[in-house]
Amino acid sequence: MARKLHIGGIGGAKVVSEEWEILNINPGPYVSHVCNANNLVQFADDTFSEIYASHIAEHFDYQGELAKALGEWHRVLVPEGKVYISVPDLDTLAELLLAKNQLTVAERFSVMRMIFGGHMYKSDYHITGLNEAFLSQFLHDAGFINIKRVKDLGLFYDTSCMKFKGVLISLNMIAEKSL
Repeated sequence: MARKLHIGGIGGAKVVSEEWEILNINPGPYVSHVCNANNLVQFADDTFSEIYASHIAEHFDYQGELAKALGEWHRVLVPEGKVYISVPDLDTLAELLLAKNQLTVAERFSVMRMIFGGHMYKSDYHITGLNEAFLSQFLHDAGFINIKRVKDLGLFYDTSCMKFKGVLISLNMIAEKSL
């Protein structure tokens, strides 16, 4: 049976699925694996048919950590396996932040928190801003192919489909591991 890995899943009612093993940096009632998503040494090469990561990649430093994480995700995927990645869309959020005539200061502050993280707990900080061009390049450099942007990943009801003032704030991408 094909294994599927949900990286960063917190096990909430909206994201739990018996099909997916949940990996998180923090333990929790539905968490299957506790570790940092950029070091998957506990998994052999070609272990998972699919990897899902919503609002995780922006937590890695763009000068090495992000490349290492994507390399690990690529390594543990089976050939032709798919990675589903959602991140805060830096381009969309920048447009919202600059909409001074349309948003209140408090609303623009909320957008700023989406860019930099909520700072509600230790790992709630964003280190990298990603848009389609940046994330596509990181995925390509990690060895992924058939990289494409999609409106909705269609797998979980989580931050990947979050809207602010009617605007989808996430960049959702699918990529594959080559044969």
